[in-house]
Formats: sequence, structure tokens, C-alpha cells
Amino acid sequence: MLTERDREILKWVEDYKAISVPQATELFFNRTYESCRRRLKQLEEMELLKSYVSQLTREKIYYNERKLKDHDLLVYDFLKIIKRKGASIRKFKIQPQYLKGLIRPDAYIEFIYEKNLYFIILEVDYTHYTPNSKMQLYEKLYKEGTLQKQCYGTFPIVIISRPSLNDIRYNSSNFEVLYTDLHYNNLYSFLF
Repeated sequence: MLTERDREILKWVEDYKAISVPQATELFFNRTYESCRRRLKQLEEMELLKSYVSQLTREKIYYNERKLKDHDLLVYDFLKIIKRKGASIRKFKIQPQYLKGLIRPDAYIEFIYEKNLYFIILEVDYTHYTPNSKMQLYEKLYKEGTLQKQCYGTFPIVIISRPSLNDIRYNSSNFEVLYTDLHYNNLYSFLF
């Protein structure tokens, strides 16, 4: 028999294509890893989900239709990290398009943390680096003002997650750009 939480998990997988055990633990099981692992396995035994092990993280990933790339899983890890901190996710959109499709970040996220509303554009540089030409398009988007209308007069924080933090960084005088590693280890000190 399916529980309400099972339905929420299945809806998540339907909407976002996959979920790892650690992600589901944070999002749906109040950090109770073993209960999460057991229940996801039961959902797989009921043939509601399929699974595989990620090459990058070595975590078990549950999905419905097709396996996700590790890059996409790193996007979902951002949600796990902010949820662990105590934030509530208000809006999450994968690959939104801005400037008539010229800019497609990996995700747009709105979340509430300690009564503050955050707006985030997420770029995950797993197999490439976000070039300065793309950052110039963000400058153009800032000047256009479309996102500020949606974000109560502010422009989202652009977070770039990449393997190495020692590389060249882009600085803007118009909006905040934060760099973090692929596991978001330094995110707390910059964002919260």
C-alpha cells in the first residue's frame, strides 16, 4: 500500500526524473537514512521505481524512465544541501530559459531560510566551465530587468559549482556570483 510520502517521492521522480538515497533522506525522511533506503527498495520491488549506482558519487539512484547523468544529480544535490540547513523549497525549475533561450542555467531555485527568501540561478560546471560570454548574457539579463520583477526587485544570486575553486572567477558589480565545489562544501559560509 502506498503512503502519502510514497506518492510525494513518486511525484518527485516523475517531475525531476530521479532521486538518490541521500537526497530522498533529506527531502522526505527527516534524515533517517536506513528507513529511506528500505522504503525506496520496497518501491523498486513493487516495480514503481528502477535503480542504478552513480559512477560519480557511488550512491544508489532511483528513477522511472531513464537514468540521469551525474551532472543532473549534482543539481539535485543543491536541494539536499539547502534542505539539510533547514530551508524550505518554494520553487524549483530545471533549465529555465531567459533572453529568448540564449541563457539556460541548470536550475532556478527559490527557497526560504530563517524567514528570508533566496533566489538562486545554479550553474553546475561538471564537464565544462561557465564561460565569461555566458556571464555577459547574465549582465544583459540583469539590465533587461525581467527577473527582478519576478524576484521582488532583486536579481538572483548566481551560484557556480565546479570541481576546482582555484580557477578564474567572474565578478559582477550588478549581482552576486558565488563559487562552490561540486559537493557545495563551502556554501554555508557564503550563503547563510
